[in-house]
Amino acid sequence: MHKLERGAQVAVIAIGVVAFVTGMSLAQDVLAPMVLALVIGVVLSPISDMWMRIGFPPAAGALTSLILTLALLMALIFVAQPIVVRIIDAWPVILQEMSATIAEVQNALRGLESVSEQVEGAISGEGTGVAAAADGSIASSRDTAEVAAPANGDPSAMVPSPVEALSLAPAVLAKVVIFAGVLFFFLLTRVEIYAWIARRIAPAGQEREIALRLRAAERQVSTYFITISIINAGLGAAVTIAVMIMGLPSPFIWGAAAMLLNFVLYLGPTALIAAFTVAGIVHFDGAMSLLPPVVYLTLNMIEAQFVTPTALGKRLSVNPLLIFLALVFLLWLWGPLGGIVAIPLLLWGIVLSSNLREGRRELEEAMRASEEARRKAEAA
Repeated sequence: MHKLERGAQVAVIAIGVVAFVTGMSLAQDVLAPMVLALVIGVVLSPISDMWMRIGFPPAAGALTSLILTLALLMALIFVAQPIVVRIIDAWPVILQEMSATIAEVQNALRGLESVSEQVEGAISGEGTGVAAAADGSIASSRDTAEVAAPANGDPSAMVPSPVEALSLAPAVLAKVVIFAGVLFFFLLTRVEIYAWIARRIAPAGQEREIALRLRAAERQVSTYFITISIINAGLGAAVTIAVMIMGLPSPFIWGAAAMLLNFVLYLGPTALIAAFTVAGIVHFDGAMSLLPPVVYLTLNMIEAQFVTPTALGKRLSVNPLLIFLALVFLLWLWGPLGGIVAIPLLLWGIVLSSNLREGRRELEEAMRASEEARRKAEAA
């Protein structure tokens, strides 16, 4: 009976997890901008504290932070827009170059296969080598044409039409409104929110201590992401200079992409390595085509292995597998927006739970010390 009860509990938990994940997926249009707003609100907490120290009214400080955030997001969109336009414009050339490279590899493999068949024919005395070579050349031409065919496609099909863009506008506007509203009210009432949480989870008399720990966790996460932002900006500057030296076009766009994609750990740099590989194939010949991805990979490894560990030390160290799983799960659940909020959300949860556990441990130690002192006093 005990095993049956445990099995029932496990089944209920599994059903609850499935229902929770399904609800998160169905409510993506509402939950994703809300979570993004909360994460950005945590990162902006030092700015909110600065407004309070200066003497700004809470509403004015929250509104100023909101305006600055929206302005920064608009700037990032304007930076990303030329990248998307250039990729669309260069898409036929990229496909053609990649098709030519694939065709060369196929021809090389067929040449090896033809040589092998000719050797076999010479040994066995059969004259199948020439026929095989002829068939191989015909297949090669046919396959090359099939591979090259997509290069003649219309890249404008990748861009939504004006009617499609207008149909998407209300949904995008609704997400922006949700994001702005949640961010404003979180910045406005974050101190009250932490006090409310502390009253619900703290033992009697420890509410203020727990609220302070919640705010300390907020500052830790904010400091981490400010430091990471500075490091990523440095990486973007280094990539810009490297692209200038290599002679690739649009070095500032490459630098901005390196800075932004480095916030999405593992997956962002991987995507940029692929982009640099394509750029190398398009703009260089031979072994030089590998120069752009190799240079970027070297700069990224220097940042990941030396600069970031030196700047952050052992603070907020997280298992890489846990980071990767969080990225994959939220990318699958919410798409690109999930990839943006995955790491901040994970770190926020880890720091909060760590601080709360530390607070409970200190409280228990204080209670034990008080009880021991009381017993000694009674014994005396």
